Amino acid sequence: MSKHKILIIEEVKVLADEMSQLLVQFGYDVVGICAKGEEALTVYKTTQPDIIVVDVALEGQMTGIHVVNQIREIANPLVIYSTSNMPDDVFEEVKKTKPDGFLKKPFNAEQLKATIGIAIHRFHEKNKEMSALKDMNSMQSMNIKELSETNAHLIVATWRERELKQQLKESLEELEASKKIIEKQNKRIVDSINYAKRIQQAIIPNSADVSINLANHFMIYRPKDVVSGDFPWVLKSGEYIYFGAVDCTGHGVPGAMLSMIGYLLLDSIVGSKELTPGEILKELHSQIVKTLKQDVEGNNASDGMDIALCRINTNNNEVMYSGAHRPLYHLVNGEINEYKGNRFPIGGVQYKSEYIYNDVQFTANPNDAIYFFSDGLPDQFGGENNRKFGSKRIRDLIECHSGKSMDKMKNIFDEELDLWMGEQKQLDDILMIGVKF
Repeated sequence: MSKHKILIIEEVKVLADEMSQLLVQFGYDVVGICAKGEEALTVYKTTQPDIIVVDVALEGQMTGIHVVNQIREIANPLVIYSTSNMPDDVFEEVKKTKPDGFLKKPFNAEQLKATIGIAIHRFHEKNKEMSALKDMNSMQSMNIKELSETNAHLIVATWRERELKQQLKESLEELEASKKIIEKQNKRIVDSINYAKRIQQAIIPNSADVSINLANHFMIYRPKDVVSGDFPWVLKSGEYIYFGAVDCTGHGVPGAMLSMIGYLLLDSIVGSKELTPGEILKELHSQIVKTLKQDVEGNNASDGMDIALCRINTNNNEVMYSGAHRPLYHLVNGEINEYKGNRFPIGGVQYKSEYIYNDVQFTANPNDAIYFFSDGLPDQFGGENNRKFGSKRIRDLIECHSGKSMDKMKNIFDEELDLWMGEQKQLDDILMIGVKF
């Protein structure tokens, strides 16, 4: 039996190469890797693949949806979309192309293998059903012809009607039983998630807990689901106050599980030690890799976290910051100094590298303020043109209202975010912390 041929259409070369290597390991024939839609159409016509894996958000004149629509005009391969997020309007356009599966980025080997395998399985099952339907139609045609030639037509038709009614009754009874089972299982799942929320709320600090160590602050904390992958962290050790905003991979239950691991590891790492934020992040990276067994050969898990972490010396307001993907905004005399974190996360598939997280140190004067946030805030879509909230909007709001109290700053960001989102759904967990000196 010949291998299934697959065409990868992905503009991020690292992801495309990783996907290609995995698919070859799984026994598929990768006939091409394309970064642009126009190139993909040419390669498709030449190679005639059975399956295409295409990024929804291709940049350029042709999106992934455009590519699929044009290919559907000449052939009907299996189509699997890959995406990190998908707004409702994009999803409606995607549905019109009748895809055979979706691959959530970032993906791991098991997700990729299962998504491709399920799509192929469904395709074969659909062909079997079509073949069976053709055979059934042929047989029914013969029966109708034979019955039309005999006087027994009425008797047989009546018998068949009774049989179908009995089958319909049995099917309805099975559906009702299945509905009750699903409702019961759904209740158990919801109860379990709500219980997980109570556990997370008992451990993760709320704004009142943070106020014990950071009196003049505000915090916006909006989980996308019942439980959250983002979490604030604060700890006082000697003359230092450590605190940060952490954004774990994913959201919902998977993100919440990783958040608990991250919170407990941070508490364990700092303890009573006098570490710099960069030293803490380096050790946190090592502990995440070990905890999730990402150092085990063959484990391609990309789970990890981004973080902005600070240490404040309570004696002299000396601030030290280090970050993994997440920046820190320092407001001085109405203007922002931005300190960018290192461009690699905590944990994930990058574990083989030895990372150094840089420390930045400055002294906060009276009326200075610092802000940091998870990517759920700048990445939230909304507004008249359905665009991202954006980091520039955050900077402008901070500088425009630089003289206001932390309570008023919280109200400003809450109102601006609500207005921006409108009827749009929240795409990710949102966490923002501001501290004034």
